[in-house]
Amino acid sequence: MGIKAVDPRDQTWGISQPKYQVYFHDETGAADEYEVEGADVAEVMAWAEAQRVGRTFVLYACVPRDGLGLLRLAGCDPNAR
Repeated sequence: MGIKAVDPRDQTWGISQPKYQVYFHDETGAADEYEVEGADVAEVMAWAEAQRVGRTFVLYACVPRDGLGLLRLAGCDPNAR
């Protein structure tokens, strides 16, 4: 892990009310995907933990820039190579 000080004036854009996507994966790699809005990342993590029921999950922040991009915040996609 690397840590350095930053200048907040370098920021050129931000999203104050982000949306998230949560992908739950079962042991076969099959997924159920959900979009969550109106919550912060801690609330989404708590919801995902409560819903996982033996599955793993990946949490993404939605980044609407030239289409929809996903920024992985937690977890790993078992289907990614």
